Amino acid sequence: MGENTFQNISNLYLKKLVLRNNHIRQVYKPTFQALPRLQYVDLSGNVIHTKYLKKALFGFRNSTLQELYLTKLHISNLADDFFLHLTTIQRIFLDDNVLFNFSGNLFSLPQQIQLISLKNNDISFVEFNVEMPNLKVLILKSNQLREVPEFCHKRQPIFPKLKVLDLSDNLIPVVYSKNFQTKCLPSLQKLSLGYNKLKTVPKNLIRGLPRLEYLSIESRDPDVTFNEYSFNSSSLTYLYMANRISIRTWSGNFFQHSPNLKILDMTGIQLNSSTHPERKIFLLFRPLKKLEKLILTKTSLSTFPKSLFSLMSNLTELDLQHCYFNQLHLQLFASVSLRTLLLDNNLITTLNKTNLPSLVENIGLRGNPFLCTCDLIWFRRWIQTNSSKLLGWPNDYTCNLPQEWIGKNLADFQLSYSFCHPLNPYIVVAISTSFAVLVIVIVSFVLYQKRWHIKYYLYLLRAKRRGFEILGGDEYAYDVFVAYNSEDRVWVISELIPKLEKEEKLKLCLHDRDFQVGKLIVDNITDTMHRSRKVLIILSNSFAQSHWCLFETMLAQVRSINNGKETVIVVILENILSKHMTNSLHVLLKTITFIEWTNEKSGKEMFWNRLVAAIRT
Repeated sequence: MGENTFQNISNLYLKKLVLRNNHIRQVYKPTFQALPRLQYVDLSGNVIHTKYLKKALFGFRNSTLQELYLTKLHISNLADDFFLHLTTIQRIFLDDNVLFNFSGNLFSLPQQIQLISLKNNDISFVEFNVEMPNLKVLILKSNQLREVPEFCHKRQPIFPKLKVLDLSDNLIPVVYSKNFQTKCLPSLQKLSLGYNKLKTVPKNLIRGLPRLEYLSIESRDPDVTFNEYSFNSSSLTYLYMANRISIRTWSGNFFQHSPNLKILDMTGIQLNSSTHPERKIFLLFRPLKKLEKLILTKTSLSTFPKSLFSLMSNLTELDLQHCYFNQLHLQLFASVSLRTLLLDNNLITTLNKTNLPSLVENIGLRGNPFLCTCDLIWFRRWIQTNSSKLLGWPNDYTCNLPQEWIGKNLADFQLSYSFCHPLNPYIVVAISTSFAVLVIVIVSFVLYQKRWHIKYYLYLLRAKRRGFEILGGDEYAYDVFVAYNSEDRVWVISELIPKLEKEEKLKLCLHDRDFQVGKLIVDNITDTMHRSRKVLIILSNSFAQSHWCLFETMLAQVRSINNGKETVIVVILENILSKHMTNSLHVLLKTITFIEWTNEKSGKEMFWNRLVAAIRT
């Protein structure tokens, strides 16, 4: 661009100029002096060499320029006097360059500068040694910083009015409470530390920031350790601690020192516990009596303590998307008054008058596997008069079953009342005779008691007709058939699979993953168990109450008799209540050596050693 480029429009009262992505290579020194009233200029995405860029800024020496964008210009270094002629600048953006330091450049910035953005550079060193009394926003996100910069110079704050500080996505391994003190950051309101290399969040980290309202400390590392005083702050109102963080040691005091939190985002944090999960969740959130918005997306929750909501009288929005809630869990929200309840992408198949939360103003149920049968008729009628309450309706609601409705929009689902409530013939021959009823009851009782044996022997008869043979040696399709209840899915996914499949390279057969779709359950169980070298039973109270799990137990007992006891392994996740201990389970535990799960570190190591040895034997 030459010195006369804008000469023809110099008489315009032009305030904003955007020249982004125009392949500009050179700008002459007087180019912009023809536009003295410019307040906003964007030169991003061009290929201007730094020496020409510095000359171009000379044209703003007599202007009223306030906001300048110099992003994606491949700038690697700036002279100390680079900003010398920007006498009125207030906001400058140097994002997406290749700067490796930022220090002496501050001397040439005017005192009224309010925002400096250096996002997505290669800065590994910054030194602030000149006071900038009006700076309010400093963004150093996505750089190579390995420590928190100093914000004091000669015991005086360098940025006394700084309100927003973003240090996220750097390489900082350690933070200390001394990094964030009142004397250096007296006005700070928003602090972002997420996606660094932190392993520990120390106590009283933000206690020295009396005006702090927002803290972001998300992490990709699940092993970050928190102290019960990590969030010790009476001013903190918004805490974002999402992603892969795992709260392994729960404490009722975890949020006790953050009494004024209004928004808490824990997206992706794993909160499930094998023992007393509802009680632990209650203790964790109990101190947050002023909470207004709680985000628990992708936390693997399948239940929630109902009594907790009575303590959260200010709660208006609850986000439980991508969890494991089904229609049975909706009873938890029957008496809860919320402005918004988000239950998208859960396991809800049907809704009716008894389980639909009636006090919620807006509810999100997108992405749930709705069963489009007569059980859903009430919900469809409710939608006709309450569609404004249903977020995302109608585009984001589809049927999951039956076959003829799969993938179709729920708005198109209609069944008549007569179809769902067919008229019965007049007493239909008055139930035949009392003798027939008695016979039916007796036969039904016998069939019920022996149902698994019957199904098993029917399977064997079909298998013989197909020429079925038990696999042996290297012909097994799986190393281990895992019999477990769906309630124990989280333990299987988070503990068993990583250890046996990823570390030990064993091939597991899991009914959630490996059963053939469209095949009878009994056939799936018997086929895959015969094709597995070992059978592993994950025993819990939920397992003991499941009919299908007991069927798998019976098959395992038959297998141990035919092939030897060492082909069946039992893992006990928790103490089995006596009311759940059936005769078959009692016999199984008497005849087969079992291994008990523990959360203690030393005991857990011994558990895995025993289990792997038993499987490989």
